[in-house]
Amino acid sequence: MLARCLSASLLGFDAIPVTVEVDLAPGLPGLQLVGLPDTAIQESRERVRAALRNSGFRGPLVRVVVNLAPADLRKEGPAFDLPIALALLVASGQLDAPLLNGLWCAGELGLDGRIRPCRGILAIACEAAEQKASALAVSADDAAEASLVTGLEVRSAATLRELVECLRNGGERALQSCRRSVPETIQQASLESDSTKKLLHLPEQGLARQGLAIAAAGGHHLLLVGPPGCGKTVLAHQLPSLLPPLDREEALEITRLHSIAGLIRGKGQLIRQRPFRSPHHSATAAALLGGGAHPRPGEVSLAHGGVLFLDELTEFPRSVLDQLRQPLEEGVIWLSRARISCRFPSRVTLVAAANPCPCGWWGDRRCICSELKRRRYWGRLSGPLLDRLDLQLKLEPAEPDSLRRSLARNSREQDPTFSAASVDRARVLMRERNPDDLPNRELSAQQLKQHGGFRAETIEHWEEVIRARGLSMRSGLRLLRVARTVADLNASDQVNLENLASALCFRSFDTAEP
Repeated sequence: MLARCLSASLLGFDAIPVTVEVDLAPGLPGLQLVGLPDTAIQESRERVRAALRNSGFRGPLVRVVVNLAPADLRKEGPAFDLPIALALLVASGQLDAPLLNGLWCAGELGLDGRIRPCRGILAIACEAAEQKASALAVSADDAAEASLVTGLEVRSAATLRELVECLRNGGERALQSCRRSVPETIQQASLESDSTKKLLHLPEQGLARQGLAIAAAGGHHLLLVGPPGCGKTVLAHQLPSLLPPLDREEALEITRLHSIAGLIRGKGQLIRQRPFRSPHHSATAAALLGGGAHPRPGEVSLAHGGVLFLDELTEFPRSVLDQLRQPLEEGVIWLSRARISCRFPSRVTLVAAANPCPCGWWGDRRCICSELKRRRYWGRLSGPLLDRLDLQLKLEPAEPDSLRRSLARNSREQDPTFSAASVDRARVLMRERNPDDLPNRELSAQQLKQHGGFRAETIEHWEEVIRARGLSMRSGLRLLRVARTVADLNASDQVNLENLASALCFRSFDTAEP
């Protein structure tokens, strides 16, 4: 007898529908898996046999062939245990075939019949909802995560026996209580996010706070160069709290990425805080960009929608940093292998920090670095990568009494132009002006011409700057985008010479190393 059950296999950010076909035929008892399964799926033969026996079902005493279609797609992971077991029950006559019509399944089976959680459930649930599935059957631990997708009925159980009884009863055990708790969790997380949204005052770092506000408002990449202890790391950690709150679509996309990476297994909560990822400079290209035999998201993708902080930028291998150029430009990473090609979203705000020289004290009497040593140090960064960093800022060491003065100063004395409220207003102006709802960092040359609001004298002065500094066309366009963001922070519809001059303050390293 032939039986079918629907499931899905992860391929990058997407979930590909997979049909599990089970055929029972006369012959020596055995279970053969075909359809390019990996080792974890091959081992499911023993898990499924033991789970069926310990759940009170009879195992097949005939020849069993399990096919995972499409046969040319390589599958991985233990999530196919549950659909294989249900299809076996249908094929052996222990479960009615109509109960599996339109039902998607995903879950790992223990030897005692328990259903265990697996990664990527949210991606599978999104694909099931898109394919108009009647329901999705998962473990009890994965039910809250699957129920984040609207319009999809979730059926969950702790054991295989319990799930079969649920199916026979018409799905009466669909997880309704979890669906009620999810919005409360989302609302609470959103309130916590709003309460922490503020821009701290750093002693004697007014220009740095201005650069941070510009990066938050326009989504611009930021490079901070300064001696140890000048506040580079503190600035980077403040940026996520200045970014706008996530809407549901963004939160679902970020949660889906973390689910595919296996970072939220069993938690079942929608991520409402913008991510902040800070990989160590010893990270490999696969760790930073994603990869592996079965590609998983790297640090750039896990920071999607938030901030990627690369501390000690010059300590990263140049070959690794150069691979960031395309993701920073396009907001997506394509991983190509011999047999597959998959994508991961990677729309991040990059904050990079570096010392001015190997010892960190260039320009100070404590510095022990020669000019040649310093040039070799900055030679680890390629020009095209620096070209993609919109804001490039030198930080100076704070004076000994600056901290005392900043603590004594009233917070109201800070420049309101570069406060968290001004960042929110600038974002509103961007959405009203740009019909595509893009941050200024992503505006094309045509969109800048249509919606930029540049005055004639501003464009003339910009052309003079391009010629005088020998800037590339990419750097010139980025300069216009930063000037547009400065104008938005000042609540101005037009970009004037003063806004362009402010943007020029953040292009320090175009013609020479810091």
